[in-house]
Amino acid sequence: MRDDARNRVWPLALVVIAGIAVFCGALPYFFAQDDFAGLARASGVSPRLDGLWRYLSGQLYFDLMWRLTGLNAWAYHVVSLLAHLGCATLLYHLIARRMSRPAALFGATLFATHPALYTALYSISGIGEILSLLFALVTVRLAVLANPWRWAALSAFALSLLSKESTLLLPVSLVLGFAVLPRERGTARRVGWMALIMAAAYATYYLGTDVFRVRGGLSGSAAYALGGPADMGRNLLSYLGWTLNAFLPTVQGFGDAVDPASFPWGVALAVVWLAGLLSPTLRSRGWGVAGITYLLFLLPVVPLRNHTYHYYLYAPLAAVAWAAAGAFDGLLVTRLGWRSGMATAAVVAVVLVLNGALLVRKVEHMPFMGPDMRADPTVDRARIARNVFESLRRSPLPEGARLEFWSPALLSARSDPQRLTAERYWVTNVQSALFDGLGVRVMYPRVAEVRFAAELPSPPMPDRPADRVAVFRRDGILRVAEPAEIDSLLRVYPR
Repeated sequence: MRDDARNRVWPLALVVIAGIAVFCGALPYFFAQDDFAGLARASGVSPRLDGLWRYLSGQLYFDLMWRLTGLNAWAYHVVSLLAHLGCATLLYHLIARRMSRPAALFGATLFATHPALYTALYSISGIGEILSLLFALVTVRLAVLANPWRWAALSAFALSLLSKESTLLLPVSLVLGFAVLPRERGTARRVGWMALIMAAAYATYYLGTDVFRVRGGLSGSAAYALGGPADMGRNLLSYLGWTLNAFLPTVQGFGDAVDPASFPWGVALAVVWLAGLLSPTLRSRGWGVAGITYLLFLLPVVPLRNHTYHYYLYAPLAAVAWAAAGAFDGLLVTRLGWRSGMATAAVVAVVLVLNGALLVRKVEHMPFMGPDMRADPTVDRARIARNVFESLRRSPLPEGARLEFWSPALLSARSDPQRLTAERYWVTNVQSALFDGLGVRVMYPRVAEVRFAAELPSPPMPDRPADRVAVFRRDGILRVAEPAEIDSLLRVYPR
């Protein structure tokens, strides 16, 4: 009964349905922020990437999607969701090869529904994290095939690196035997050593090109500035805490910053993993190697002082899913039996779906300073960018227009420094949603330049008849006006 077709198909179908149920809410959202960088490179508004770093996810992916779908954000979200389901499916297959199908159902569903993956699915530019893990799991599966197919794993690993550097240390996991059968470890090690040479070459290339200017020296506030041991400890505890604390009653938001409130959860997860190392049952199912793989996938980002993001957990959570499946298999399925174990896994899977779906919807709709804004910036800025897109579509813009965004709320707040600071925040929020105006040029190529006014629009220039002012609200809804229409305001409120 265990191996008939029906019992092979329905658990996997449940995993796929689980991932869709939790993250299908991403489908209606628009582009925002970093998404426009990829779109700009694909559409010719910005220069193309000239190196290997993230070339697959940052250039080739957007090239293909731009040609096929243009500004149809729904299609990009569908691809991200399908790629996520591909990761969950591969993870199910890898777990089922070494453990029971009930354990595979539990582990793959845990991964497919984990709320910490929220930003990777809701942000189109998060495709890099998803593709990187997808090709990493393909690498693991190919690495144990008979010659010569096993060497195709190196090509898959190259695609993983070209998607995101998160899996740079995957070869170490292969050498240790992560996600392979005991009899396959020798084969996996041979491929792993070759892949490790590739990873070293790629890291050398990164250091030589200094992609993020880390070697050239960065200020402490720069995006990719490196921190010290204390920063690494806080980052690691945050990631560990976010991994364990994924429950509807206890998670209040998905703020991407060091999270002291999650530290106790992080300590608890570390204690659980260390205690599990004492169990021969868990060790025989890859508990220790899974924990090491989790740390290896986090190692490239833990030192970053200012980048502590939930979506960096995308690849590490695959290792967590493996460890959880091993615990489920060794502690429950072997005692309950296959039939009861599968029933228990199905019930737990349903609970994971309900928890994930409700928590993601909670964060997605959480208001911020009013019912028209959202506390989560991924959702909030996608809503703002769509409002800008729709508003500009109803406004005729001349070819070569120079568009200056201006919030009239800045005028009424000029006498109140505290309120003026708040209004400037909303201007910055809209500016960030549009990636400093690059998003407008992607959406409307006839616009030659986009600027944001600090307090008042620039004085009208007689030699620029194409100048326009986008008078906008904090939610991105705007009206396009000619400078002459607000010339009276410039006289009332002198610069």
